[in-house]
Amino acid sequence: MAQSQFWIRRTMLAISLTIAIVLMVTASQLFVRQGTASAQQRDFVQATFATLPNYYTENMVFQRNATTMLRGTTDQNATITVAFEGGKTTSSRTVQADASGSFEVPLRAPKARLKPYSLIVSSGKTVLAKLRHVYVGDVFLAAGQSNMEANYYDYYQSDAIRKANLGSRLTVSDLPQTIDDSHVFFLVTDKTASSTALKQLPLRAYNEESWLPAISGNSDYFGYLPQFFAQKVRESQPNIPVGIVQIAWGGTTITRQMAGGDIYNTHIAPLKGFRVAGVLWYQGEQDADSDETALSYQYNFSILIDQYRTFFKDRNLPFLYVQLARYQDGNNWSTIRQAQLAIAAKASGNDALAMTVSIDTDKGTDALIHPLGKELVAARMAQQWEAMQNGSTVPNGPLAVSAVSDDGSTAVISFKDDTGDGLTVLEPNYTLNANEYTFSIPTSSDLSDVEAAGDDGVFHPADASISDDVLIVSSRKVRRIRQVRYLWESDPSPRTLLYNSYDLPASPFTITVDSDDE
Repeated sequence: MAQSQFWIRRTMLAISLTIAIVLMVTASQLFVRQGTASAQQRDFVQATFATLPNYYTENMVFQRNATTMLRGTTDQNATITVAFEGGKTTSSRTVQADASGSFEVPLRAPKARLKPYSLIVSSGKTVLAKLRHVYVGDVFLAAGQSNMEANYYDYYQSDAIRKANLGSRLTVSDLPQTIDDSHVFFLVTDKTASSTALKQLPLRAYNEESWLPAISGNSDYFGYLPQFFAQKVRESQPNIPVGIVQIAWGGTTITRQMAGGDIYNTHIAPLKGFRVAGVLWYQGEQDADSDETALSYQYNFSILIDQYRTFFKDRNLPFLYVQLARYQDGNNWSTIRQAQLAIAAKASGNDALAMTVSIDTDKGTDALIHPLGKELVAARMAQQWEAMQNGSTVPNGPLAVSAVSDDGSTAVISFKDDTGDGLTVLEPNYTLNANEYTFSIPTSSDLSDVEAAGDDGVFHPADASISDDVLIVSSRKVRRIRQVRYLWESDPSPRTLLYNSYDLPASPFTITVDSDDE
């Protein structure tokens, strides 16, 4: 009997221990599940608002084949989801804001197309912001000064400013027709600068609510050069929208637009995280006003190009710039052109850098600091950008890079890479009827505006003849040629110009002649 009671007690104890263990495990599992639920609840924080950069508005264009870092502010630690939606195409990313409410969302752009997408910012099931019409295509930054900025509204609309920009000889009818393309969208900044980097762009009033489509009427607010560039790009890729962010500011030096400069702080810094297909640049007139700024232009320009590529996180970001045109009242313009040439001459073939020579594009309006012919310049820039995209050789005019002499009496000018191929002499068409196909005329005349200097540094008119892909220069007044220059004036008036197989004009230049006997 005693033994039986012992086994009963032992069995009951085992059962009790088993029950206790089961209860402990169950409680532990319940605690884990409750803890997980609490952690999940803490991870998701419902946002009540979301603020985006002010250029995130209707008709915005995102750069195709790129990831934009969308920045904004919301509640502390709130969960934010940003999504592209459009038909069957949807892409989204979810992030959590930091303790200050700032968030950054890396968002890959969907496929480029003419049809718009929607951009939706939400938290959970709550929509905080929605742009119903955004596009994915190619976006360009139009920077520099007034020759990039010049549009009809600001430069030619009123009688007073029209007279200042056209003089007494030209009328509004001489201006080019603005574009009318509902698949080109533009954003123009206002002239507000600060010593402190800002987070919002200073937008013109007409751009505060949306990017404007470049249709009739709207295009009056759009710079001539960037709009014609957009038009040419659209002709080559009709199924891709084009966006232009125009930050150019007339009368400004290059240092103001470099990192740390006031224009950089207000017009570049707010674009942090935004991606572009390339930079369009037309600037240098202001830096030509003094010897000091003109002589430092090459250095500053090379630094600026690197800074912009670093900012937009693209070491091969296409950078397309215009060499200064002719101008009757120019001072040091030849020096600026030489600096611009030096940048192009040093660039490697895969550097995605190209200079557009404009010496033959002004249609005879060299008395104006804002010459006509922007559509000719734009066509050349568009061809260069398209070549970069296609991986083909970028068309450039002849770029002089070296000069040598055997006996001192002649100098042989060589040109960069293939820019000396097909050298020929043509007569420039400086009439209002000139277009991208009739900017030059065949001629039997020799090349003009070539000069040579000897040991005394005094330049004299020189003869120049073409031999294959080089230029042979001699002068009866210079026994031993030490320097050669071409179109070395602020406002040259050449009878003829040097072109190459791309039908592009040679850049003005000055060059030192290396002698074999030294």
